[in-house]
Amino acid sequence: MLDASVGQITNLVVVAMKNFCSSEAILNRACLVLHNMSLNEAYHGTLLWTPNCYQMLEWCIGNYPHDHVLQQSAGGTLQRLNATLSANEELRVRFTHSIRAQQQHSLELARQEAVYLQEQHLEQQQQLNVNSS
Repeated sequence: MLDASVGQITNLVVVAMKNFCSSEAILNRACLVLHNMSLNEAYHGTLLWTPNCYQMLEWCIGNYPHDHVLQQSAGGTLQRLNATLSANEELRVRFTHSIRAQQQHSLELARQEAVYLQEQHLEQQQQLNVNSS
């Protein structure tokens, strides 16, 4: 039952982490879920290929240094995933390319948002100029 749902569970956990990144309690539990999944080596591929999973674990470690449970669970998960990556060069290369593609995608989304906000600001300025004339 769990094997069939592991991809969906992982994705939902990562989405929750991103949506509630200011909630230490939610991130703590999410890291515990991912930690428990990482105890089964068969799930490492799913954890590695779920977009933003690896990055969110790293982000949690960097942003919640005083939550020892989070540090232990996220750190343990990353250690296991890194051991899997170090044992397989082809997997490591594919993962590196995947991370780069995700970073490029994130940069493109940020650029699009910046352009949109700039356009909105210009429209507001033009509207203010029309109203004050």
